[in-house]
Amino acid sequence: MKKILFYFGAFAVLTLFFASCGKDPSFDESLLIGKWRVGTTQEFYRFNANHTGVNWDESDDVSEEEGTKFNWSLKSADLHFGFIEPMTGVVIPEIYTVTVLTSTTLTLRDDIGRRTSFTKVN
Repeated sequence: MKKILFYFGAFAVLTLFFASCGKDPSFDESLLIGKWRVGTTQEFYRFNANHTGVNWDESDDVSEEEGTKFNWSLKSADLHFGFIEPMTGVVIPEIYTVTVLTSTTLTLRDDIGRRTSFTKVN
């Protein structure tokens, strides 16, 4: 009887362990909508509700109107960008993993593990 209880308990623990490992985190994409600042720099991203956006860097004397346009989508924790090359219209894809997304903070990780933090400014 003790063996049966032991095996049943071990099976239950393993089942819970593997069930929790398979779930991807999911984030509310509506939290992305707005203007974000990269760290303490003068680089900004604006995410629009229609899945478009713009990136600009005021320290390079680039305004929001002159910035690089992009399309975006959020699937689970994967943030997909399609940056639109201004001269050719070619779309350059980039994918980041969202590790933190709140109403005021966004943290992204790239494919080599670098993290970039953002603060929402409006």
